[in-house]
Amino acid sequence: MEQARIASGELPRTADLIIIGGGIAGAAAAFYAAREGFRTVVVERKPWLGALTTAAAVACFRAQWDDPDLAYLMVPSIATYERFAEEIGIPGYTIGLRQQGWLFATTDPQGFERFQRWIEGQRRLGITDTELWTGDEARRRFPWLSPAVTAATFRARDGWLSPHEVVYGYARASGASFLLETEALWIRVVGGRVTGVETSRGFLAAPRVVIAAGPFSKRLTATAGVELPLFLLRRQRAFIADPAIPSDAPMVADDDTGVYWRPETGGAFLGWGLPEPPGEPHDPVPADPLFPARVLEGAARLTPLFREVAARLTRDRVSVAAGQYTCTPDGKPLIGSCPEVEGLYVHTGDNGYGIESAPQAARHLVEVLTGRLPEAENRFRVRRTFAPAQKKVL
Repeated sequence: MEQARIASGELPRTADLIIIGGGIAGAAAAFYAAREGFRTVVVERKPWLGALTTAAAVACFRAQWDDPDLAYLMVPSIATYERFAEEIGIPGYTIGLRQQGWLFATTDPQGFERFQRWIEGQRRLGITDTELWTGDEARRRFPWLSPAVTAATFRARDGWLSPHEVVYGYARASGASFLLETEALWIRVVGGRVTGVETSRGFLAAPRVVIAAGPFSKRLTATAGVELPLFLLRRQRAFIADPAIPSDAPMVADDDTGVYWRPETGGAFLGWGLPEPPGEPHDPVPADPLFPARVLEGAARLTPLFREVAARLTRDRVSVAAGQYTCTPDGKPLIGSCPEVEGLYVHTGDNGYGIESAPQAARHLVEVLTGRLPEAENRFRVRRTFAPAQKKVL
């Protein structure tokens, strides 16, 4: 397979398709679009790919969904990650896939019944390998869980991966051109249709433009006169270095509070979507230096060993990073055309699920680009009625 050109070198003058944004969404879209025969150019303003939202992610994936739209994205994407080298045509290519499972736990006295209904919903969608445990059953498997846990769900094939390797795997196998250190300034529209993108290095002409710029997507569509129903939420992660944290643990999510953690080499990543008002796009995203203390306290509710970890923690063994979720009112992405401007498409609003949905979301976009999926049948179309988002947004 032809290898991609990933460089900040000579600017091409024309393309069949321009993708703005070199994160995991843009790289996956470039791979599947180029495979369909589109002469594709990706424009990325940073010096490397996957450097904004993708780089700040905890990078977990799960098939535990009872919503048909989200299961449609996640389940095929996980299957793709399980055979990623074959998918991209690079034998032996690895993405750091760790399938140590994903555990949802609760202290709710009615938690078992609530989880039972959730799993029944998953099974209706064909997700049949999620296990339902009582608190005692969960502690037999993971003795470090709190005695207060009343119920848990677990799926062994859930886990996490290296998004950096996924991004560069898709990019290198795509045959597309990737222009780094090249900022998209505005979308040029003539007579109601896209003619190309004005960049910091000159004009690039194309009849189709996909905006996959994460937190900056709304700002870019506005240059073409298109308003997107998006808002941004800051999300933070702390890395805590401590050898006592079990390296064989799964991803652990507190279903009552939303706090979560998973092992990482030498310690763990911890996250918590604490309530904050929507904000403006930032690069870099400022992090709260007090967040590690808050998330350790939150994680200790279900995993008491984090109290001991916090008691011996020193400043050199903790770090914090922040990114922004690009969110929609119904918690589902915007993937499709902008009806106000012919040739303008968006691939954004992943609500924090961008890594675990990337392969299938990109394939869905290509179905729209090729016309095989009419917009009237597109479940993620930009102009749709937004129902309230479901729970379990981490």
